[in-house]
Amino acid sequence: MSLGQWINSLTFFDHLVLLVLFLIGLYFSKATLEALIHLYKKKQGDNPYQVKYRVTPAALLSVAIVYTIILYRLMSGVIGSFTG
Repeated sequence: MSLGQWINSLTFFDHLVLLVLFLIGLYFSKATLEALIHLYKKKQGDNPYQVKYRVTPAALLSVAIVYTIILYRLMSGVIGSFTG
C-alpha cells in the first residue's frame, strides 16, 4: 500500500490522532531546539564571537516529524485498540 492509499483509507479519528501526535511532536521539537540553544549559550559563556542560533521552521518541522514517527510507533498499540 502506498502512502497516498494509506492516507485515503484513514478515518476522521485516525487523522485527528495523527494531528494530535504531530502537535505534541512540534512541542517536543521546540523544547529540544531551545534546550540545545540554551546549552550552547551556557557552554560559550560571555564569548563575543559565539554564533547566534535561532529556531527555524525547517529545523522545527524536521525534528517534529522525527518525534511524530517515534510517538506513533510507541503509541500504535494504544491507538489501535481505540480505532478497532
